Amino acid sequence: MPVSKNASSQLINQRIKELQIKIQDEKYISYAVERIALIVSRQLVEKRNGNRSPEKLY
Repeated sequence: MPVSKNASSQLINQRIKELQIKIQDEKYISYAVERIALIVSRQLVEKRNGNRSPEKLY
């Protein structure tokens, strides 16, 4: 069943409100920054090693 444009817009607005609340939380931001750093550093190591990675945990 297709979602109407109005319903889609309401879902987007709701998601924006949720994110606005989350970015006010220092713990959330700290975790997000750490997670991004972990993913980027792993990708850099994989690229340096010719995309050979013994494990992918992200």
